[in-house]
Amino acid sequence: MTANLILEDTTLAALISSKICHDLAGQIGAINNGLELLEEESDDDTKYYALELIHNSAKAAWAQLDFNRLAFGVSSSLGAAVPLGHVEQVARRYIENGKRRLHWQAEAQEVGKENARLMLALLAYSLAALPAGGDFYVGLSAPDLSSFRLIILCRGRSARIPERASGILSGKDLEGIDSRFVLPYYVARLASEASLKLSVSKDGEDVIFAAKPA
Repeated sequence: MTANLILEDTTLAALISSKICHDLAGQIGAINNGLELLEEESDDDTKYYALELIHNSAKAAWAQLDFNRLAFGVSSSLGAAVPLGHVEQVARRYIENGKRRLHWQAEAQEVGKENARLMLALLAYSLAALPAGGDFYVGLSAPDLSSFRLIILCRGRSARIPERASGILSGKDLEGIDSRFVLPYYVARLASEASLKLSVSKDGEDVIFAAKPA
């Protein structure tokens, strides 16, 4: 990365914080709407709908919090190595809904905490390749904590490479980073610190994100 184009850490923290708040706003708002319905309505069907709304929104908010804690936080309760079973569980709760499915193949039992963070952040960014939903195929090879290779194949209707993805992930297009582009920028920073090279490409109708040793 070009040194004079690297965001100040305080700016990066502010942008990431804004993204997390934005992501959670929908679920928190839905919970609030459900509570208001419970207070205002006496119809049994409406109350059932309100309780279902609260339950589903709280579940989604918890999945997002758990994901963000590992993808963007320190995760002090975890050691230097993170069990991949835990990473998969966190990713699956975050990714899967009626429109998205996660397929997971890992040739390792654990990865370093920094690689787990990069893995989840890149997976979160890959959602932009399938705005209408689809299948996300994750392939990981990490024979030891210092060797890490990741492939995320995105397959679905209208799969596309997100705007500025190639330039930002490669560290060559870093001007004007704002809340729209902070996630790929964050991934690029993590990859640079871990001496990994990122790429995104189109293979037929599929979009493929990759991370491998530089």
